[in-house]
Amino acid sequence: MAKRNATYARFEALEERLAHCYFLLHERFITNPPLAKFWAKAAMEELKHFSILRFCRERGVMAEVDVDLEAANNVEELLDTVKSIVAEPEVSVDEAFYASLLMESSELDEVYEKLSHALAKEHPLLYETIHASLRSHLDSFADGAAEFCSDRGFVEGFRNLARVGRSSS
Repeated sequence: MAKRNATYARFEALEERLAHCYFLLHERFITNPPLAKFWAKAAMEELKHFSILRFCRERGVMAEVDVDLEAANNVEELLDTVKSIVAEPEVSVDEAFYASLLMESSELDEVYEKLSHALAKEHPLLYETIHASLRSHLDSFADGAAEFCSDRGFVEGFRNLARVGRSSS
């Protein structure tokens, strides 16, 4: 039980760190209200993930899944890279979406889905809402990239991730 607790706590922290990165992007692009709003929504989505994992841990509704410690280490290292990108005062829109594509293609959402799966039995409506939110998460990034990026490759990258995510659900 202590190992599971530690796993949930670690991934809570990772989700919170990602939310912080997206809030930095919100602040960076505050002079472009639609773009700033996009990043604020992305940050709030990550805070929801953080809250759901905390809820699971505090209520003892934890999945019995083995999460590879290497996955957590990989996400942590990637977050360090992303933080260095988004902390740049002159980070461009394309660089911001590049950083988010790095994170969104990492194992973080996959692990979140595994860890939140314990809710399916005890809180099925909450779990269904979470699952639907995960499916639309990447679509919102693809839509944001289509609206704000000059490099259309980011749109395709997010759309491909969304397709892969839907096929594995």
